[in-house]
Amino acid sequence: MRALPAACLPPSATVRVGFSGGLDSTVLLHWLKHTLPADAVLHAIHVHHGLQAEADTWATHCRVLCADWGIPLQIEQVRIADRSRNVEQQAREARYAAFERRLQAGDTLALAHHGDDVAETLLLRLMRGAGTEALGNMAERETRAGYHLWRPLLGFSRAELLAYAQAHALAWVEDASNADTGPDRNFLRQRVLPLLESRFGNVRARLNHSAALLREDADLLRPLLDDALVMCRSEAGLSLQPLRALTPALQGHVLRAWLQRAGHTAPGAEALREFLRQLAEHTPDDDTRLDGPGYRIALWAGELHLRPDADAADIAAFDQLWDGRTPLRLPRGGELAWAGEAPFPLRVRYRLGGERIRLPGRDMHHSVKKLLSERVPPWERAALPFVYNDDGELLAVGDVLVSAVLDDLSRRHGIRLRWHPAASPT
Repeated sequence: MRALPAACLPPSATVRVGFSGGLDSTVLLHWLKHTLPADAVLHAIHVHHGLQAEADTWATHCRVLCADWGIPLQIEQVRIADRSRNVEQQAREARYAAFERRLQAGDTLALAHHGDDVAETLLLRLMRGAGTEALGNMAERETRAGYHLWRPLLGFSRAELLAYAQAHALAWVEDASNADTGPDRNFLRQRVLPLLESRFGNVRARLNHSAALLREDADLLRPLLDDALVMCRSEAGLSLQPLRALTPALQGHVLRAWLQRAGHTAPGAEALREFLRQLAEHTPDDDTRLDGPGYRIALWAGELHLRPDADAADIAAFDQLWDGRTPLRLPRGGELAWAGEAPFPLRVRYRLGGERIRLPGRDMHHSVKKLLSERVPPWERAALPFVYNDDGELLAVGDVLVSAVLDDLSRRHGIRLRWHPAASPT
């Protein structure tokens, strides 16, 4: 086997290793301990997801090993809130968020990705219809907001890391879930890559070479994308008018780059193409949006806004009778309350579609969807409570839309319905 280099020069003096306790990160931590310059500072960060029954045992293993090696260890506990969605993606996002909480300005985050990871990621992203920049996937060195990302093992295979670990009598933990071919990455690792290897030979090296060429292509595209992003950026996100002035192909590249630089996974080609079609044909009352893992792109007032996905745990069946005596806390955040004495019980639910309301000074009922499209950004509409009387008449939508009936009642009795939305994410 090839030996790991006898010396290495990190991007900065303080290096924090993402340390799971598995083979790859154990090799990385051991190698850095013995090869970093004398003035370098080495720390380890273990992220405790709690997804496996052995998670506590793994954390203990990391603590003992780091104590033996004299390396300071920080353990970050995270929680995966919604296990009905892509758990692997959520775990990855939680892991990076945990790392960033521990990083200081200028620090280096060292990760144990190796050549097999590059090959697997390329195949995964091909299956999802990803673009050039995403297909190039992992670079050895990246500069992110406030820190450096370093992957010094990319030139080595997992087999070479295993040989290193055995030669140095290292101990590591094994995640039994890696044998489960349900997750896509495990399926590629256990089934697809061995089959390709039997047919073509040296397939991981071939895929790594293709990824490197795609990274070169992405580097050539980057100045063009940077200029296009500057032209399209607005205070809120991206401005629709200059985006639509670009060619369709460049529009897709700009959206992918915008998402990736915000730390999100870009959608596949088909989803992105459909979203661009909707942007080209949208009308003001359309709820034009693109949902991705953990985020949502919504169109409002001629601008694209990137928002956290607040609707992952939808509560469509909410329907509650409220006496109004105390504030009503709602499942999607925020609360309803009366300023003054509650006049009568109300029924509260979320939007079902097709609702109409008669506003003060109007003779006709109007579409709630149309009215909200003019007044409320799309990502805020799902949390608005719809308030009805016993006859099933819509009296209010939060306090954004108040019917003529409720307005008259409020004026006569000196009361007012108040809607206090949940605090906006920062």
